[in-house]
Amino acid sequence: MPGKSITEHNNKAIKQTFFRLYFYVCASPFKDKLSPNRNNPSPRIKGLLLKLNLSSILLLGIALGACTSLQQPIMQHAADSNFKELKTCTSFISDIETTIRTANVIDAEARRIPGYPYLRTNRFLSDFRHEKLSNRAFAHWVNHLLTLGLDGWRIELANLPHTAKDQLAKLANQINRSQIKASGMGVDEALQYCSNILKAVDLDEPDEQQNLKLKATTPDEYNTWQRVLGLYPITALVFRSGISRWHKNTRRVFALPLGKLPVSGSLIQYTPPPDSVQLTSLQVSQIINSSFNNALGIPEPADEDVKRLFDSFAPVFEIDVVTNDDRIGTVEWDNSGQAEINIHSPKVYRHFSYTRIAENILLQLNYTIWFPSRPKTSSFDLLGGHLDGITWRVTLLPNGNPWLYDTMHNCGCYHLVFPTRDATIIKQTQIINEPVFIPQIISPDITKGPLDFQSILRPILRIAHGSHYIERVYFESSRSVQAINYQYADSRELRSLKLDDGNYRSLYGQDGIIKSSQRNERYLFWPMGIPSPGAMRQWGHHAIAFVGRRHFDDARLFEEYFRYPDIGND
Repeated sequence: MPGKSITEHNNKAIKQTFFRLYFYVCASPFKDKLSPNRNNPSPRIKGLLLKLNLSSILLLGIALGACTSLQQPIMQHAADSNFKELKTCTSFISDIETTIRTANVIDAEARRIPGYPYLRTNRFLSDFRHEKLSNRAFAHWVNHLLTLGLDGWRIELANLPHTAKDQLAKLANQINRSQIKASGMGVDEALQYCSNILKAVDLDEPDEQQNLKLKATTPDEYNTWQRVLGLYPITALVFRSGISRWHKNTRRVFALPLGKLPVSGSLIQYTPPPDSVQLTSLQVSQIINSSFNNALGIPEPADEDVKRLFDSFAPVFEIDVVTNDDRIGTVEWDNSGQAEINIHSPKVYRHFSYTRIAENILLQLNYTIWFPSRPKTSSFDLLGGHLDGITWRVTLLPNGNPWLYDTMHNCGCYHLVFPTRDATIIKQTQIINEPVFIPQIISPDITKGPLDFQSILRPILRIAHGSHYIERVYFESSRSVQAINYQYADSRELRSLKLDDGNYRSLYGQDGIIKSSQRNERYLFWPMGIPSPGAMRQWGHHAIAFVGRRHFDDARLFEEYFRYPDIGND
């Protein structure tokens, strides 16, 4: 062919073959391509099949994959020319998604739902997919998915380079000016508008609603292939033995009187801001019980009430400080673009979550602190490395009292549960799987004062130097130790931190892991299936058991380990 290379000619032929196959397979439902008797294909299909060689078969597979993707709602809209506004919104959202993926700024906190790019889910919301929901309940559930989707987009758009942001703003303004509003609208407003357009079209039929429920899954954080290669049935027994030794050593520490706990440096208490007002149990109960008024029965307090709850239950972190690695601080980027902890600005990051037990949905308050590192004790130390942190969680009953407390390091390691007198322990019968570890029961009364006017005592968390292991939880301190006030921050800030050049970047990678915090333990612990064990990671990615499968944000994490109390809601 004059003026064209053989390669160009072959590429053109391949493209033509692909689109011919795509047209025959996908232009209308596949069943229409064959006669009623599947063993007697139409002459046109028979002629095409006779010409297939290996390359064509591969192309047919690609065409079938493309056809499958077209069955996703978002792709169906792209091919629909009857509803111009719908097609415009689909194109706009497609551009948004392409820009985000190209810039490598995907936020992994909530999982995208295939075919519904404007919706995302998490383990708590995915748990509702198994239930028969009323129309009102389904609509409320979808609105939660939409809220996660829009929040994820806002984070990702904030982390885009300035040039990409400007381009999307122009695109949104042009599309909206011509199709939606004469004055145009910004990217965020356009995304909200278009998401509601797509939601209304995608989910107006029962079968479409069922399709969404089937897809609204949240995969676990374990790689089965790692367990297969690592001979998990055998290696799990070795790990189980090591876990039992750690439990035994930890119980020995918790058995010591508080005054006998070792102090290698100076005890410093990081305390809540002085203006943190504490509510009574009655006030907490009123906030919780007045916030259930929705079709799913999820407690949804107003923003101001959420702040008051966080202030009321904020813990004191009592740390044995030997070096600056034992001081908490603010997460920032240094000049080289690596995460560092500014210990001159102590900060506690907060967010709320939920857990389910039977028909009950309980509100949870999460408090997270960050250390510059877990210093290595030697060159052979597998556990030390850049960054370290702890998350402390309070699970509240409708009567305003804590049901239980639990904590983990921000790698998902060292999960400890501290039940109160209202959480009856169910005997664990696991033989192989890792049990939930309860080093201490909060048996003393954690409130004080007359019934219905009880003040809530602040938990004090005693934390060791270096390893940052929690060694005790107690509620009243008569000792005089140095105190430093910390400030509050929203955990959401960590998903979009400002760089020196004015751009923003998430602390977490697109896989939810902080790569700079990787530990050498990953070279030995990989057979348990957890990606990069020991590394700090994002909410929604904390596997908390090496043996078995368990997550810090599992919707029903506590259901098989603790009984829900027989209490009133007031």
